[in-house]
Amino acid sequence: MEKQVIAFLFENLYTKILHEELIVLTESLSPTNNQIKKRYLTMKEAANINGISSSVLRQLTYARAMPHLKVKGRIILEENEIKPTISDYKMNDWSDPDKNWDVSKIQSEIINFEKNKGGPRMIEDILRQIIREELDQFSKDLIKETKKEKKRYYGRTVLTVKEAADYFRTSPATIYSLLKEEGMPHFKIQSRSYIVLEEAEAFLWRETAKSYAEQGNIYWQRILQNLDWEEKERNAAYARALKRLEEDF
Repeated sequence: MEKQVIAFLFENLYTKILHEELIVLTESLSPTNNQIKKRYLTMKEAANINGISSSVLRQLTYARAMPHLKVKGRIILEENEIKPTISDYKMNDWSDPDKNWDVSKIQSEIINFEKNKGGPRMIEDILRQIIREELDQFSKDLIKETKKEKKRYYGRTVLTVKEAADYFRTSPATIYSLLKEEGMPHFKIQSRSYIVLEEAEAFLWRETAKSYAEQGNIYWQRILQNLDWEEKERNAAYARALKRLEEDF
């Protein structure tokens, strides 16, 4: 009986993950998938919308690691990503009934993470990676079979410098500075610079986490540690995909 229950739970988990990853794949292959869905707010705008002060928002970004991006020191917040933290703050103020921000607990997590080089991976993580790799290979085969000559950034949004400045609520001069001085990912066509939105957001997110982690913030140290591990896993998956591609040819 126990084995049947485990098998049932495993099948449900597998079905759930497969469904989620198929949705992601379908969206990434859609030629209309070039719409910018996120909406970034300045501190003042976020304070007005949520009815709390800018000083409280600043504390939440640091003391509660509320998701945000630092663009040359200026903080911008994505409207939907900050909702859970703000909701928790309004409900519990600065208390921590679920012990999500217990320093000793987080320190222990970081130590264990380092000791186990990522720790024992959850079965869901393993299944998700396997499914992603197979779907990635399937999408490559599908594109090859349909003999599409036009190359597209599947699931990616390409912005001009001005569009990136508008999106990240800053100036074109700041974006140029990020490209030249900070190394934000971009590419050039002749003399014009273009930014892949998803790569730019990932870059700013990592730099934001790094800046706080270097100040000794334990919560952001945990985030940076996870980012490092995820990047390592992505690189390994990419290397495996390249190897499979070489074997096909």
